[in-house]
Amino acid sequence: GDYGDGWGGAECHDGYAYVTVTNLSFRQSFSEIFAMTATYDVTWRKPVFEFGEKASDALASLAEEADASEMALYYNGLQGVEQVKVFRDFGLGSFDEKFLRGGGATTFRVNTQGYGHRLTLAMGLPFTNDGAVILEAARIYDGAEYWISPIDAGTEGNIQTCWSVAAMQEDFPPQAECADDELSDMNDNSIPGEAFVSMHRGIQDLERNNDELGDLLLFPTCEDLDLETSNRRSSSSNDGPTNPTARYAEYFFQVGYDDEVLLCQNRGLGGNCDYRDDENFLDFIDRNNEFDGEDDRFIRLAQDSDDFEDFCDLIVAANKDLEDAFKILESHIFDWRNEIAHVQIHCGLHDDDWHGDDWHGDDHYDDDHYDDDYHEDGWMGGMHRE
Repeated sequence: GDYGDGWGGAECHDGYAYVTVTNLSFRQSFSEIFAMTATYDVTWRKPVFEFGEKASDALASLAEEADASEMALYYNGLQGVEQVKVFRDFGLGSFDEKFLRGGGATTFRVNTQGYGHRLTLAMGLPFTNDGAVILEAARIYDGAEYWISPIDAGTEGNIQTCWSVAAMQEDFPPQAECADDELSDMNDNSIPGEAFVSMHRGIQDLERNNDELGDLLLFPTCEDLDLETSNRRSSSSNDGPTNPTARYAEYFFQVGYDDEVLLCQNRGLGGNCDYRDDENFLDFIDRNNEFDGEDDRFIRLAQDSDDFEDFCDLIVAANKDLEDAFKILESHIFDWRNEIAHVQIHCGLHDDDWHGDDWHGDDHYDDDHYDDDYHEDGWMGGMHRE
């Protein structure tokens, strides 16, 4: 049922509330903010996330790409939703800021009439691989405060390299090593993550050429797997390919692939697999749309190869490129401790609270500055203080 009704709905009787989000970190920015007011059962039926479960595509897009538009499209129009907005502009006056920087705060208005009983907020952490900050179905009342710890979406490995986070080169502060690295504009999300949502562990103090980072990033070479020699298994086995020409299939099997559709040309009696020979393997991944290489770097390397020897050479070259690109995010700049966000809710803007010397917005709130409903261009503008 709708527990929002059990609380009597939102307690801001004018039909709206003001929400202030403060970034409590030093240099870990917040991305654009997804904001929704709705009844309690909207996120009870369709939660933004669940610990221990696989992240939704909308959460993955927010966490990996710092893009809230897919989440807005997912919730907009659902029964019980009063309002969906995306806040993208954190600048002051003529100065544009696409992220809410550490120490910054922003204030915006949400509708609390009708179905607007509970507040849900979601924002990505662009200086992480797949971090996010989520406030889900929070009660709306005057003076409400919430302290939020970040989550890890589990959709991407936490390798913390310049080329694997949503922030672009121009977004990095000048003291960060990634500010001088052109690879920072890549945002490669192909390194697999934990595959479930968990509490975020923060930015780790990884050193360049760290062995653990190398184990995660580097491809096992054909030499590592003893596939460059002619000493092949010849006995029938379910533990891997037995055909000495099925070297692609054996490589993929040894690095952890167990998809019989990929590895097996035919399924024999008793469950035995007739592993694809090299030519058949390349032909299969070239024709099959499921294995397009877009999000799978192993498949992508195989598709780029002419034969297995070429595949082995491409692995060595790819590993060298990866070793040369081991510039990583500094923990002393981008890490945080405990809660990373503070959210305050007020039913009205009070002069004593909002119009002091630190207020940088207009003295008069402009209702026309906001969109009442989500649209693809997003919700632009707002009131800010830093």
